[in-house]
Amino acid sequence: MPRRSSFACVWIVGLLTIALHAQQAGDQEPRPPTFRTGTNVVRVDVSVLDRDGKPVRSLTQDDFELRENGELQSITSFKLVDADGQPTDDLSLPIRSPQHAATEAARDDVRMFVIFWDEYHIDQFGSAVRAREQLTNFVLEAFGPTDLVALMDQLTPISALRFTRDRRELANQIHNLRGRRGLYIPARSAVEEAHLRNGQDVERIRSQVTATALKSTVMHLGTLRQGRKAVVFISETLGRLGQDGIRVLSDLIRTANDNNTAIYTVDPRGLQAGGAGGFGGVSPLLASLADSTGADAIVSNDFNHALRKVVLTSSSFYLLGYSPKDTQLDGKFREIKVRVKHSGVEVKARNGYWAARGADVDRARAVALAAALPSPVAKAFKELTPDNSRRPAEFWVGLTPATDNNSRVNLVWSPRPGIEGRAAAGGVIVTAKNATERLFEGPVKEGGVSFMSPPGTIQLDLTIQDSSGDMIDREQRTVTVPDVQKTTLALTTPIVSRARNSAEYRTMSSAPDPVAFAGRDFTRADRLLLRVAAYGTAATDAEVTAQLVGPRGATLAELPIHSEGEGAGFRLDLPLSSLATGEFIIAIAARNSSERVETLVPLRISR
Repeated sequence: MPRRSSFACVWIVGLLTIALHAQQAGDQEPRPPTFRTGTNVVRVDVSVLDRDGKPVRSLTQDDFELRENGELQSITSFKLVDADGQPTDDLSLPIRSPQHAATEAARDDVRMFVIFWDEYHIDQFGSAVRAREQLTNFVLEAFGPTDLVALMDQLTPISALRFTRDRRELANQIHNLRGRRGLYIPARSAVEEAHLRNGQDVERIRSQVTATALKSTVMHLGTLRQGRKAVVFISETLGRLGQDGIRVLSDLIRTANDNNTAIYTVDPRGLQAGGAGGFGGVSPLLASLADSTGADAIVSNDFNHALRKVVLTSSSFYLLGYSPKDTQLDGKFREIKVRVKHSGVEVKARNGYWAARGADVDRARAVALAAALPSPVAKAFKELTPDNSRRPAEFWVGLTPATDNNSRVNLVWSPRPGIEGRAAAGGVIVTAKNATERLFEGPVKEGGVSFMSPPGTIQLDLTIQDSSGDMIDREQRTVTVPDVQKTTLALTTPIVSRARNSAEYRTMSSAPDPVAFAGRDFTRADRLLLRVAAYGTAATDAEVTAQLVGPRGATLAELPIHSEGEGAGFRLDLPLSSLATGEFIIAIAARNSSERVETLVPLRISR
C-alpha cells in the first residue's frame, strides 16, 4: 500500500477508535455480541497462514494463546475445520430452494461468499468492463463444488438473495452487471424514481443506500450461520457520506464483527486508478473497512488472483471457544487477541465483541416474544405459496357487496407449474355452504365462478382433479362475509389482473369486468392492473391510497391509484419492470375523517 494511503488509514482508524469509545460511553442502543454464545461461551474463528499464504493445519490447542482485554483465557473447545469446497458426504450439491441453502449454510465445512456489486460507485466503462471480466474468471475457476455464493447489488432485497453452486449461472449474472456511477436515468425502480423526486443530494442518498444494503447483507449472513463468512465488496468508494462517513463506517465495522463477517474491498479501477479516488488510488474508508473486519483491501490490476487468496484463506481455520472470566453484563467492548506460539505465521481473527447488558437481555426476550406474534405484514407474506410447495393449484377468493345485505363471493383458480412426480391440475370442484344451507356446488369454469352469500362464515371445500377427473388434492378454506348494512368503511377484495404482453394489456385494461389472476408469482416482464372499491355508510368521501411495502414492512414508494368515476372504484396500473426481484406488498388504504381501513396484496417477482 502506498505510504500516503498508510497514513490515511492510520488517521481513519484513529477517528474510528474515538468514535467507538464515544458511542460506547453514550449510546443506549443494545449491541449483540460478535459471536453467538452457548452457556456463556464465546466462539472465535482463527485463520493461521504460513509465509506463502497457505493455511497451517497442524496446530493443536496448546499452540494457541487467547486473551480478552489483556487477560489470559482458558480455551475450552478446539476444532480444526477443513472447508476446501469438496464434498465430504452424500449431500445434494444443487441448491433446490432458499430453505435448502440455509440448511447447507449452517454447516461448518461449507464456505459462504457474497459478491456485492456497488453499481452506484463503479464507472460504466473501464471499471465495469475490467471487473466483469475478472469476476467471471473468478467465479468459474476459484470455488469448489460445495461453496455457496450469492451475487447482489443495492437494489437486491434480502428476501431475493439467492445462494447457488451453479458457477455458470453466476457468470451469466455477472455478464449483466453495469456500472452506474453518475448515471441516474433511466431509474431501475420506483425507489430510484423517488430518490430523483426527493430533491436532495442524489449522490448522498446513493451512498446511504449502499451502506444500508451492505449492513443488511452482513446481518442476514449472521442469521444463517455462526461460522465465518466473507463479503467481496466491489466498489471504487463509499461515495459522498460527508460528516456521516466515520459514523457509517464504524457502524459497518461493528456490524461485521457482530456477525463474524470479513469484508474484502476490491477497487475495480486497479492500480491505474491514480489519486482521484483517494490516497494513491486507495479509498481510505474502504481500506479501513477491510482491515478492521479482518480482511484485505484489494487494489490490483489482477484482482482475480487476489480473490483466489480469499477463498484459500477460508479453506481451513480453527474454532476456539472459551468462557470469559469477566461475566459482567455491562455492554462494554471486549478486545480479543489470539497468538500462536510459533514464528513465521500470520494469525487472522476477530478483534473483539460487545458484551451483553442485563437490560439488553430482557429487551431481546421481549422482542423475540413480540416477533412471535404475527403482524398483518407477516400474515400477508405467509399467503405466498412457498417455492418448494407441492400444491397443484392457486386460488383467489374475493368479496364484493351486493343487494339486500348480501355479498357476491368470487372464486378463481389457476394451475401451478408441473411438479415432478405429481399430475398437473386439470379442474376444480367447489362446494360452498354456511351453517344453514349449501350456497354453491359445481365446477369452477374458466374465468371463475360466483355466488351470493348472506353475512356470516362460509366453508369452501375445493377438490382439485387431474385431466382424467381423478382427485389429486383437496383444500378447505373459511371465508367471513361481512354485514354490509353495519359496515361504515371497508374495501372490496382487490382484483389483480396480469398481462404478459401489450395485446393482453389492451384487452385487460378495456374489460368492464376484469378476471382476477389467482397466482401471486410474477416476472418483471408482467404488468399488473389492480382494481378495488371502498364501500360502507361512510365511504362516499373516503380517500384511497396505495403504497409499495418491502419484506420488513417499510414503505418503499407511493403508488399512483386513480378513481374510475363515482361509484366505479379505483384502478392501479403497475409495470413490474420497475421493481427488482423479491417479495413485496401492495398496501391499499381507505380513510375518512374518523376511520382508516387497509388491505394487503402480497406478490413475488421471481425473475
